[in-house]
Amino acid sequence: YDMIWPMSIIMRAMTSSDDKEIAHCLQMLRDTDGDTGFMHESFHKDNPKKFTRTWFAWVNTLFGELILKLDNENKLHLLPA
Repeated sequence: YDMIWPMSIIMRAMTSSDDKEIAHCLQMLRDTDGDTGFMHESFHKDNPKKFTRTWFAWVNTLFGELILKLDNENKLHLLPA
């Protein structure tokens, strides 16, 4: 328990029209990769280095779709530095 699905954060960003909310989601995704550079199936709410599925193509592909959506909407400036 206490695990969070990055996929849910991605979907929140994809369905939001609020730039502040989208930027917050992107920041969360960046900060919870467990220092691997990849999304995972889930991560622990208090320690993102505790995660399930080292490689989870579905969520990484969905993240790519989010980036393409942001590009199409001229919102790449929302990506964290």
